[in-house]
Amino acid sequence: MNKILIICGPTATGKTKLALQLAKEFNGELVSADSQQVYLGRDKETGKDKEILGNSKIWLLDVVKPKEKFSVSQWRKLAIEAIKDILAQGKLPIVVGGSGLYIKALVQNLPDVDVPQDINLRKSTKSVSELFDYLKSLDINKAESLNNSDKNNPRRLIRAIEIAQCPSPGRRHEQSERLGEGLRVRYLQIGLTAPKEELMSKIKERVKKRGLDLSFDQKEINIMKKQLVWFKKQPHIHWFDITSPSWQREAEKLVIGWYNQ
Repeated sequence: MNKILIICGPTATGKTKLALQLAKEFNGELVSADSQQVYLGRDKETGKDKEILGNSKIWLLDVVKPKEKFSVSQWRKLAIEAIKDILAQGKLPIVVGGSGLYIKALVQNLPDVDVPQDINLRKSTKSVSELFDYLKSLDINKAESLNNSDKNNPRRLIRAIEIAQCPSPGRRHEQSERLGEGLRVRYLQIGLTAPKEELMSKIKERVKKRGLDLSFDQKEINIMKKQLVWFKKQPHIHWFDITSPSWQREAEKLVIGWYNQ
């Protein structure tokens, strides 16, 4: 059975470093799951850590021009191509990154990510109440299932409308490419984390080391907080606290057991 290792979690936890270590031990290649690192340039700001990569292969780094639109659906298609290529070489694909929706789209059944954007709707000046009423006219069940936060979030309302407008959800599912088509796949998801205060300290240290403006600290901290909230809700992740002295040994033991099954 084909195996795919996933290493996820908030920023500043050393995901790439662990992925590189495991790639050497298990003859693997890395696939980046980072919505910022797909773009060319801004290496320091996006934390590409190219200095630790050496000659190691990492897919989906620097593949999109700056300001070019790039969706979750596009990333998944490229990731699937990369993973199939790695598997064809008899190697272990190691998906690594902190963009939770990318990873969720890969391992779970999310056909809605392939629904195209409605450019006209996104350019419209409709109010939140108008958007909600329009969604209600298209899919009353979806509209009534939204919490207060989503009902007042124009971006989420617009996305819900785009999905509701897309005909034949069943056909969407059939046409959406899945990694498991023709392949037997077994995932192992490892999550790296730490107390919030520890992560904040690591972020500040990293920003300073990269020579970035100190105001960049808060941007990174805000991203980290959102990642913690997101990943906390995701199932089937084996979590390791990087402040624990034995976390690396325990993580490696888990991977060995899974890999040899």
